[in-house]
Amino acid sequence: AVSHRHTETPPSARLLKQKMSADTGVEIELTSDFIANNFVEQYYAAIHKDPELVRKFYGADSVMTHLETSSKEEPILGADRIHEKIVSLGLQGGLACIQHLVAQSSAEGIVIMVMGTFARANESVCHPFRQTFILGKMSPDDSYAFYLRNNIFAFDDAVHGEAPQHTQPPHQHPPPQPQPPAPPQQQQQHHHQQQQQQQQQEQEATPPEDVPT
Repeated sequence: AVSHRHTETPPSARLLKQKMSADTGVEIELTSDFIANNFVEQYYAAIHKDPELVRKFYGADSVMTHLETSSKEEPILGADRIHEKIVSLGLQGGLACIQHLVAQSSAEGIVIMVMGTFARANESVCHPFRQTFILGKMSPDDSYAFYLRNNIFAFDDAVHGEAPQHTQPPHQHPPPQPQPPAPPQQQQQHHHQQQQQQQQQEQEATPPEDVPT
């Protein structure tokens, strides 16, 4: 569904439409969702198989921003530099699990937002990510030929920053820790002291008897 301006291209949307229409016997309508799903499938398959193949999606005026940390990354311009950056990221063999895909048509092409998780080949952890693509039209007169004009990728950790540390709210103290039981001898002494205090309180509360004169 996506074409590149100078290199060998994947099947265009027009050819894909003709093939699917012939296979199903039903005229396939090329909606923005149809083209977006086809592009995303091809793009992540190329990332997994061989990032070298990703170059064919980009053009001379393509722009990419790739965020893996919270630090600001400068946009990368042009198919050659984008290709070098993608190869340097070590994404080959990685698996992308797409959880949400939303596409909108625009006057100049198609906007695609993808949300999901990505795991590198040497990792067992899946990192949540979000990615935005803009497919630009190759020609104003051709509604079926696109190239990848804009690409913004960010791991969620880079978007939200570091997780907040869990601290106690101000003006609160930790709950008292339970004390170990006292030895039997100390318990007896404490009980004896309590008895003496109780007897003394009873004596003080008892009114004095009248003494005959």
